[in-house]
Amino acid sequence: MIYAEYRTSSVWDLDNICQQLDIARDAVVDYYVKWDALFLTYRDADGNECEEEFEPNMFSASDNFDWKRPENVTEETA
Repeated sequence: MIYAEYRTSSVWDLDNICQQLDIARDAVVDYYVKWDALFLTYRDADGNECEEEFEPNMFSASDNFDWKRPENVTEETA
């Protein structure tokens, strides 16, 4: 088998997200990334925990990724 490895990144602007949600940055309780989506948990004005999902707002493998040049190509031998 031959494996081609690519490196890419996805980026979320936390300041922009907080502004969209109309919250202060310290209202963010937790976050995680799954399937190239950011899941953000925050406290709203009433103190309730809420979770929102955000797509990346900058380069992502799912968008216009250059598959032409892998970072590394390896061959698995028996």
